[in-house]
Amino acid sequence: MFPFNNNKVMLLDGAMGTMVQKYKRKRDIVPDILNIIEGDLIKKIHSEYVDAGCDAVLTNTFRSNRLSMEECGFDFKEVIKRGIDIARSASKDLLVAQDIGPIGKLIEPKGPISKEQAFEIYREQIKIGKEEGVDFILIETMYDIEELDIALNAADYFNIPVFASMTFNKEGSTFLGYTAYDMIKTVEKHRVVAVGANCSTGPFDMINIAQEILKSTNIPVLVKPNAGIPKEIDGDLVYDVDEDEFAKYILSMIDIGVKVVGGCCGTTPSYIKRIRNIIS
Repeated sequence: MFPFNNNKVMLLDGAMGTMVQKYKRKRDIVPDILNIIEGDLIKKIHSEYVDAGCDAVLTNTFRSNRLSMEECGFDFKEVIKRGIDIARSASKDLLVAQDIGPIGKLIEPKGPISKEQAFEIYREQIKIGKEEGVDFILIETMYDIEELDIALNAADYFNIPVFASMTFNKEGSTFLGYTAYDMIKTVEKHRVVAVGANCSTGPFDMINIAQEILKSTNIPVLVKPNAGIPKEIDGDLVYDVDEDEFAKYILSMIDIGVKVVGGCCGTTPSYIKRIRNIIS
């Protein structure tokens, strides 16, 4: 399913939140709930990424855990199931991946969520993905190595490929102080198909992070940088790395051995299309 070799790079899609903000002109909306109330828009966004040339569609389920959806007034199970259905309907037989982000609250002893609660929150999300037939799971934007370990423990209960990604600053650590090496030590205890970094930094700073990961593991490495640093202009967030520059840095990371690439905050279908053009 994942032919990672010298001649094949897997291209994921780009940002969902950025595209929702583009069409809805709102920053405070939780994209996941649109699976229920505005599914046609989510399908349109998925379709734009498919047309741009991605190899896999990530479901609009980044925040679709029990706690976050209860706060929004929605049933997380329905949000996930609908998100998978919409992604599959737009995928044109491409791979469909269930996107899973952090719980959103720190785990004990750092925060109020017990380890048992966290495990169950991740287990019930992944169980739905498995039952709905997703091709793989992407656990991304993680900042707490203990939370990542719990999420991967939950994933180990299911026979499904898992990609794992943490978010690092330009110095190479999460805001809780964990490093790429800490991540590798953790993921190598689990069945992980690809490991890497996403969000927080632009593509220039992510090159150094990718190098650190590559020298620490033989697991295929993934990167999903932001489109640089955002600035607010007329109420909109505008990022400072355009498609050509972004694609140039992505190609540099592919040249040093990265096997899975895509875009995080600020990227759009035009970014993915530009990457497809240079790697095809």
